[in-house]
Amino acid sequence: MMNIAQRQTMPSLDSIMSDIERYGLAQNAVELMTYGFTVISPANLGITDAWIERLRDAALAAYERRNDVSIDYRTSTLTAAFYDPFFDEDEVFIEAAISPPKLALVRLMLGQGAVLRNNLIILKGPTADAPDDESAIFHSLPLHVDQDVEGIPMGAGQICHRLNCTRILTDQDDEADGPTLFVPASQHFGHRVLPHDTDVANTPYPLVRLEGKAGSVVIWQGGTFHSAMPRTRPGLRISINENWTRPWVQGRNADSYIPNSPRRLSSELLDRHPELKRVLGLSRGEYRDVTRRKEGAPLFDPYE
Repeated sequence: MMNIAQRQTMPSLDSIMSDIERYGLAQNAVELMTYGFTVISPANLGITDAWIERLRDAALAAYERRNDVSIDYRTSTLTAAFYDPFFDEDEVFIEAAISPPKLALVRLMLGQGAVLRNNLIILKGPTADAPDDESAIFHSLPLHVDQDVEGIPMGAGQICHRLNCTRILTDQDDEADGPTLFVPASQHFGHRVLPHDTDVANTPYPLVRLEGKAGSVVIWQGGTFHSAMPRTRPGLRISINENWTRPWVQGRNADSYIPNSPRRLSSELLDRHPELKRVLGLSRGEYRDVTRRKEGAPLFDPYE
């Protein structure tokens, strides 16, 4: 079989395709481009149970420190979410953000210049105990698209401008876990969810329930219709959401879309993790300069 990546005619894409093959992500790549979402297993991500527990504990500890509380995620009824910067609190957050298998799919969809705009920790307890505040929206979200956050036009779905990468840190096995629901291939509709179709109980669209083991990464396109089911199982559903865009996309409030302000990250930390600098958009020019100087580099590279 002809291996186009080995011809080395499109360096930015060749490296992405090589990583997809290396990490066994071919099915994930096809699902993401066609159905609009995919789930990468812990095995393909190359992570251990101990690492998953470390990341989960770090997420809980970050919330506990901010709110001066103690949480047992197996019994807690809390529902909360926070965008606060946390990369500098535990380097396991950085390891999660720059996971090479995940980045292979992010860059396949958004190019080598993909930028991590914000990250969000969500703790979702049983719906019966949901507080009467803004966090209650996580219990039963109507069908919606994420591109509305930046006001990105829907287009016809051929070009992806935004991705949600969610690391689930507790198993999602069935409806009792309060999982995300997706409408397969809906990013190709070219329009947002119509108001009379947002109720998942009455929508005409087919729905697929997210299933995945703790540590899995769920990726979906910004135009993919999705919602969330109520949680009925005791304890918390824990996840870390990352929102990625192409480099030229800006949020309506640009400052709020810097996930971990460079002012808060030490130069030593950034030097230890050059890939973090790149995904935060701090070294975009360096990558472009290097690739463009290479002999035989294409004049036009849509994956740069």
